[in-house]
Amino acid sequence: MFLNATSLEKLTLVAQDGEMGKIKDLYLDDENYTIRYLTIASEKWFPDQIIYLSPSAISRIDFDKKVIEVNHTREDLREGAGLRDEKEMDPEKEAEFADRFNWSQYWAGESVWGEQDTPLNPESEAASQQTAVSTPDRSNHLISVNHMKGVFSHADVFAGEEHAGYITDVLIEEETWIIRYFVVSTGSWSTHAFTLISPDWIEEANWSEDQIQISLTLEGIEKGPLYQKNKAVTRGFEEELYQSYGKPAYWK
Repeated sequence: MFLNATSLEKLTLVAQDGEMGKIKDLYLDDENYTIRYLTIASEKWFPDQIIYLSPSAISRIDFDKKVIEVNHTREDLREGAGLRDEKEMDPEKEAEFADRFNWSQYWAGESVWGEQDTPLNPESEAASQQTAVSTPDRSNHLISVNHMKGVFSHADVFAGEEHAGYITDVLIEEETWIIRYFVVSTGSWSTHAFTLISPDWIEEANWSEDQIQISLTLEGIEKGPLYQKNKAVTRGFEEELYQSYGKPAYWK
């Protein structure tokens, strides 16, 4: 199942001792294109703070009840996971938060979540057996999803020298929190209002300039299957998409 960032932002985060507000932003790392943090900004519960949550802290997502359940208390997060400004988030803070809350050290291992393929529940046996916390190697960078898909600021996508569109959302694999697709607005030139682009198809990314170059052509995109934005992405659709673009499937 895929989660889209826009839908997640509409849900209420609930700690073990009550509501905390809604998601302010999501942050991905630009090496593995995986969501590493959700942030909360609530003047009621966390005045003058931005709270960082690893996906390790998420115990359940319930779209029917419109909540994201978090396996920590508000008080614990207030005391140990808050910053006054996003610019304060650095490798040392990441290590500090992982140590305090027993979150996955995604930078310490060969898998997408360090030694695991999925973020660890802090109360699990595997989490308790993690090696001593190390400081992340900052060869990767944390990128704001809201900045990438914003109304007034967004990342532009280029196919060769031609402008293919701009990112409006991201589709996240629920179990791993890997971003499988960018939802790209292509309606200005294509009969497809939106197109799915995998991060695997990025040839070059310049996030400081909000631009990515992909290994597709406009003609190839136009010939691809029609993506309907509010319709669930099935494996059958993915197979058709990858076959049309001549790309190796990530699930094989």
